[in-house]
Order: sequence, then structure tokens, then C-alpha cells
Amino acid sequence: MTTSDLEDRPEPARHEQIFCGQYYDDMGCIGFLGDPSKSDISVLMLGLSDGVALAPIAASTRVTRLLAVDLDETAAVRSLENRNRLAAHLRFDSVVDDAAHFLDATSERFDVIIVDLYTEEGYAPIVFDQGFHQRLKRRLNPRGHVVFNGFGVPMNLEPFIGFTPQAWLAKRLNDSWGDIHHLPHRRNATFIIGPPPSTTAAVGSLCVSDRLFMDLMGLRLRYLTPTVIQDTPDVPPALDFAGIDQEVHKRWVGALPALSALLAPPLVLGKPGDLLELLDHPQACLALQERLLKDPSSLRTTLALLIAGEVNFSDRDMSWLPDWVVATLDNSVEARPRDWLEGLLPYAYGVITHRTRGDANKVEGFRRALDRLSQAA
Repeated sequence: MTTSDLEDRPEPARHEQIFCGQYYDDMGCIGFLGDPSKSDISVLMLGLSDGVALAPIAASTRVTRLLAVDLDETAAVRSLENRNRLAAHLRFDSVVDDAAHFLDATSERFDVIIVDLYTEEGYAPIVFDQGFHQRLKRRLNPRGHVVFNGFGVPMNLEPFIGFTPQAWLAKRLNDSWGDIHHLPHRRNATFIIGPPPSTTAAVGSLCVSDRLFMDLMGLRLRYLTPTVIQDTPDVPPALDFAGIDQEVHKRWVGALPALSALLAPPLVLGKPGDLLELLDHPQACLALQERLLKDPSSLRTTLALLIAGEVNFSDRDMSWLPDWVVATLDNSVEARPRDWLEGLLPYAYGVITHRTRGDANKVEGFRRALDRLSQAA
């Protein structure tokens, strides 16, 4: 195995459900944003690409207007399959334009603005530009939210410390807005800027696992993670995908000794690819996860994060993770919601929903876990 085995891989859209454990599921947060007194909200999406985030955005019946802007004229064609999945309540339009030019030219205001701007090589430079941030503010309705997709270092490898794109983006956003928060998911931080969001889902007809996801999202937003930036240099890190992957490789290598120390002999992690081979040994994984649960560092979500990525591409049986999550919460005397909501519960959710509407028994177990954490809140 090589380090590239640990990188995210594209996956075609699926039709049997909305939420499938991928990073773009977190765009389901959009239906909770904007002025909570509004039953209908308008959303501006800067960066359409192939439209994988469209269905999650439209999962809430509050989202009744969605305008996507992309400079690439092929985005309208590439996103067609995903646009065809949108619910009837949603009015969707797309515009071929530069994001900054569109913001200057339009007089329309929006309740939520999503910024998901990348080139083939990496981040679009405008994402970090404070003049661009001011344009966004002018196009936002009162009590609205701005959402940035921040790709980079995996969440278990301290992405807000040092030379990482998420730390640099967080610094620039903090300079423009002040207090910012984020939803963590694998290599993506979904930055949410604005007043405290609603925590109640407004949904129509969803399958049982999708409804569970939206309820889980409501609780995650209740415990939305404050973005704390540490030791961020005054110069930007590598913001191209190749440079980002080099930083990721360095951090995986640096984490191996601490992870190896938690393994029972004779297991040892000599290279990043060994982590994926470890997934072939469920009992060893279970023992490691028990030890990681007691680890106060970000490494505590390592196994769950790896599984969340692999479940989309592997035939391995990784059912031990959701079983362990539910059983541990069922039997715990004290449950600290943030410890579970920042990775373990969402990643385990991805296992039970992958390519299925969710095993009814496991969905019920997750419902109990969610109720337990809600009571702890």
C-alpha cells in the first residue's frame, strides 16, 4: 500500500438515498442556517463542479431557492445527474460566471452563501482574499450564514496547527469575521460563519437513515466546534493539492509511533499504508479503538476516520465500528456529546448507510445513541 491509498477518491453519485457517508453530506447543514424565523431560505452556491452537494443541500424543505455559480461552463452538464435528484420544492438555477464578478453584478441577497472554489491544481486564491469576503458580506441577508469548504489535512492530524490549508483559511476568515466554527469530516472542515444555527430539522419525505442523519446534524450543530488556530505562520502553506498531500504524508508518518504504541504486539505500523492493512483485523481494530477512546488527542478518531473513507471503496466488514459505538454509548455511565459528535458517531453512521437505506436494527441503535447524547446535552 502507498500513501495515495489514504487519499480521498471520487465516487459516482448514488440514487437510493441522499446521505452516504461522504464529505459532502455535511452540506446537509445548510437547511439549518439562515434566519431561523424564515420557513423558506435562499442559497447561493459559488462553485458547482459535478453537483454532489446539491441533494444534501436540498434535503431540508426550508431550502426553496438555490443558485449555483461556476466559471466552468461544463459544470452544468457534469452536474445534470445530481440536479435531476433535486426535490420538486426547490427552484434551481445556474450561472456561468466568475464568483467575484457575479457578486459585484448582482443585487440579490441570500440567506446562505456557500464558497466551494477550487481549480484543478488546488484552492482558488480568491477564497483567502479579504476583499472577496467583503463582497460576500454585502450579498448576505441579516442573520445569514457564509459556509466555506476547507479541504486539506485529516481531522485526526491536527489540521489547525502549523502549515495547513485549513489553518490558513481559518486565519483569513477569522481576520474578516471574527468568531468562526466548523463541522469536521475526514479531510474537510466545513466552516460556518454567522449566528448560532437552528438545531431543528425541517424535512419532508426522507428514508429512515436520511432522517437520522438530519437529526444527527441538528445535534452536531448544537455542539458546533469552535475553530481554534494555533501556531499559524504568517506566510501561507502549500495550497495546491500536491503540496497538501505532501503535508498529509508527513503528518501520517509522524503519527505512526503514537498509534503503534497502542497496538498489541506483534502488530506495528511502519508506514501509512499499514493503517489500511490493520482494517483487515477487526479484533485488533476494536482493541485499538478502546484505547483511542481514552486518548485526549485528535488521534482518538483515527480508525473511525479511516473507515469512513474506506467504506465507500472496500468490501471489508467494518460493522464492528457502529456496533461498538452503539454498545459503548448504551453502557456508558457518562457520555460527553462533543467527544462522539466530532467524529466517532458521524463516521460510524457512514458504515450503516453505505449503499443501503440502513439496516433497520442498526438505525434504531443509532437513534438510541442520539437520544442518549441529546439527554446528556
